[in-house]
Amino acid sequence: MNSICQDEILAREQSFFDLEADGLAIEKLRIPQDQIERYRNARPSPWNLSKDAMFAHMGRLDGRRVLDYGCGHGENACLLAACGAEVCAFDLSPVAIAKAQQRARLHGVADRIQFQVYRAGETEYPSAHFDVVIGYAVLHHLHTHLGTVYAEIDRLLKPTGEICFIEPVANSRLLRALRRWTPVKVDATPDERQLVDQDFEPLREYFPKLQAAHFYCLERLHRVLGPSVRAPLRWLDHHAQRLLPFLRRYYGCVLLTASR
Repeated sequence: MNSICQDEILAREQSFFDLEADGLAIEKLRIPQDQIERYRNARPSPWNLSKDAMFAHMGRLDGRRVLDYGCGHGENACLLAACGAEVCAFDLSPVAIAKAQQRARLHGVADRIQFQVYRAGETEYPSAHFDVVIGYAVLHHLHTHLGTVYAEIDRLLKPTGEICFIEPVANSRLLRALRRWTPVKVDATPDERQLVDQDFEPLREYFPKLQAAHFYCLERLHRVLGPSVRAPLRWLDHHAQRLLPFLRRYYGCVLLTASR
């Protein structure tokens, strides 16, 4: 993809997220204390949502340098800081970064987070600087230049570091078709797309032991059966992907973790 086209895509993405962040009221920036404690005390469990599983995987963060890669308006950056991490966080949207800084001040963690406006793949952080690089639903916005992004993540991470990325996936052609046919409201930018397993394969060049935990297959049925069935269906999803690996193509979310 030529640089002009790439610049146009990034300009549309920035415009979308500038507008979204500009409409975010201050009350929406507050993270409930019980939610902060939830991630601070996250443990491995078949009942976990993907973000619970990510925090459980990272374990104790006290004193660790963590990069929130594409931080949006800073929810995860603030959670990481509340868990004891020294956080750097960036986003291409200056309006989102301003909201993230406001959120950090609200929660008393501004001194533990450095926010920057950068484009993914073009950050100016020093090499081998971070113990952990995380991302939450960011790579599918960067599908046009994932190779550059993966190389940068590798550069920024310490030799002993690890990655944790949560992404929406659509490996099933059937489910991709149903998504187009089903009148469910989708919050999406014009240029993003759900990823497939092949999009993650280049990561193995840097992280050969890349692992994936899948979420949100049977749990989709809560839209029909009601919210009371979400947790039991999530438990079934956790075990089904291990007993019947071929079902993984039907899951809608993946947590990617790896260390060197």
